[in-house]
Amino acid sequence: MPRSLEPTQVVLPVKLARGALIGLPNPKAKDAKGKPAKKTYETLRFQYNPETVTRARTGQWERKLDKKASKAVQDKAKDDATRGGAIKSKSEVISFKLVFDAAELIMAGGDTSGLASSTVRGGSTTKGVLPELALLERYALGPDQMPEPAKKDQEFDLVSLEPTEALLLLGPRTFPGVITQMNIIEQRFNIELVPVRAEIDIRFRVLEAASVVVNSDAQTAFKELLEQRSNLAQDPAFGFVQGDLQKAIGAAIQARTEGKGFT
Repeated sequence: MPRSLEPTQVVLPVKLARGALIGLPNPKAKDAKGKPAKKTYETLRFQYNPETVTRARTGQWERKLDKKASKAVQDKAKDDATRGGAIKSKSEVISFKLVFDAAELIMAGGDTSGLASSTVRGGSTTKGVLPELALLERYALGPDQMPEPAKKDQEFDLVSLEPTEALLLLGPRTFPGVITQMNIIEQRFNIELVPVRAEIDIRFRVLEAASVVVNSDAQTAFKELLEQRSNLAQDPAFGFVQGDLQKAIGAAIQARTEGKGFT
């Protein structure tokens, strides 16, 4: 059970839904007897929901040329990007910032939910936000956390990592993916130089190819996400607005066909 860092002095009239990252177990993991290991899910519940969530998709327009056509027709098709083409897209990237602050927990005089105190050089200290950072680093580096030997690149050495596949929970939406970039800013420290507050900028790559995803949990989550989007797009309230838009576009096309132009 993940520990709670929620402020104790803030009283809300309703219970606030919190986002979370849930690490998915490795489907290839084996126990000591060589049998499939029991599934365990590591959960990192957000102390504060992100103020901003940015969802980005990038791609490149590629034209499909008819090689049987004449050179003049092919050259015209190259200049006309609206014909016979498709977007070759990368999967969606979700960017957001997490904040963890254990100051109030420390000032309360201890941790009743598993934040153990330890004795360091004769003094008592807490773990600050190190447990949360450790779990995020475990997600980003993968369960083994032992990168392969560096490979030479033109500018710097590269290491190969296998990040833990995870589920990003944002309210009713669940995105399967992996952490591809993480920027940790440790802001406040106790007398033992243990960070008690940190801000983490995260880039989360969504695993969209459900048919090739190895982890069945990630595959199921993406299929459910697609079904959810389909159901929301067919919502009666939204469908009414969509119908009006279609009528407006149809009327504009008809006006142009009759030589009246767009209004």
